[in-house]
Amino acid sequence: MRLYLLLDRLRLPLGYAGKFFLVAFVATHLPLVAAVLLLLREGRPDWTLVGVLLAATVAGLALAVAGIHALLAPVRESTRALGDFAVSGALPELPLGHADTAGRLMGVTQGTLAALDTALTAARGAQREALEAARRRERAMTEVTHELRTPLNAVLGFAELLQMQAHGPLGHRRYAEFAEDIAEGGRHMLALIEDVQRFSALREGRESLRLGPVEIGVPAQRAARLLRAEAAARGVEIAVRVPPGLSAMADPQSLLQILLNLVGNAAKYAGRGSHVAIEAAREGGQVVVRVTDDGAGMDEPGLRLAMEPFGRLSNTPERGTGLGLPLASALVELQGGRFVLESVPGQGTTAHFTLPAPRRAG
Repeated sequence: MRLYLLLDRLRLPLGYAGKFFLVAFVATHLPLVAAVLLLLREGRPDWTLVGVLLAATVAGLALAVAGIHALLAPVRESTRALGDFAVSGALPELPLGHADTAGRLMGVTQGTLAALDTALTAARGAQREALEAARRRERAMTEVTHELRTPLNAVLGFAELLQMQAHGPLGHRRYAEFAEDIAEGGRHMLALIEDVQRFSALREGRESLRLGPVEIGVPAQRAARLLRAEAAARGVEIAVRVPPGLSAMADPQSLLQILLNLVGNAAKYAGRGSHVAIEAAREGGQVVVRVTDDGAGMDEPGLRLAMEPFGRLSNTPERGTGLGLPLASALVELQGGRFVLESVPGQGTTAHFTLPAPRRAG
């Protein structure tokens, strides 16, 4: 190995074959130089003999180069097989049954690639089955939520009638409180149903968006207004720091949904006394929007779980479907952007996403 490393530092041409060539050159020329020196020590050297020695050396060197090139064929074929498999997944057919080192190299290469191909085929099958199972689960969830929506609307309607006391007073004040609880629970369930249905529509490609220039500050301020009371009840402050006039190519309703999900999640999980901020800036040909908080943060397993559909952290009592972040990510990607969630335990969480910037005139 030391000789190989030493020769590799010389950066010889022809790669691995060049190293063989140098070794063969030195091995054939050492005796030639010794023979020529002995002849030259004599008074009158036999130039014919010197010429014959030189010719024989050149011929031997040419044969050595041709032989080295031929003997390196197993290495070249193994390298080519690995490259072809990496690019196209084609399984090679290398010569097998040879007991020397080169034969064993080809045998190991063939066996390794065959085992890898089998493992990849099994993995692809398992992935297809998992995706199909996920689609079946989402379809079932969509059907269930669709069936729940009609009776839920009826429950909400009756709860509102009770709150209005349209047919007379309810009597005890606790009945009015019960009606408010029913209405609040129904609205929460309706929001969850809408999240599930929209997420399923996005995953199945049944929803299309209308993209156009949107001033980021407008949905950012609206999201902050809609969530400020809920955040204040949790002891969380919301700030908007978006430059005036900053626009991106987006669907207005979808952008508002993204910000509501991100700011709502931050206010819900950051913890009392935390601060949530919506920031945006143009960076090259895209606009980067960030929603940050200085709350408890998450570790890597928590981050992965939070980004999974229906994934919910076990260490929180908060209610939800676990679709807020996956839905936001899907909406960002549908608008040609990229969504990233970062968090450090004890230092907070940052959700940032990109959107295409409008083309500047001229």
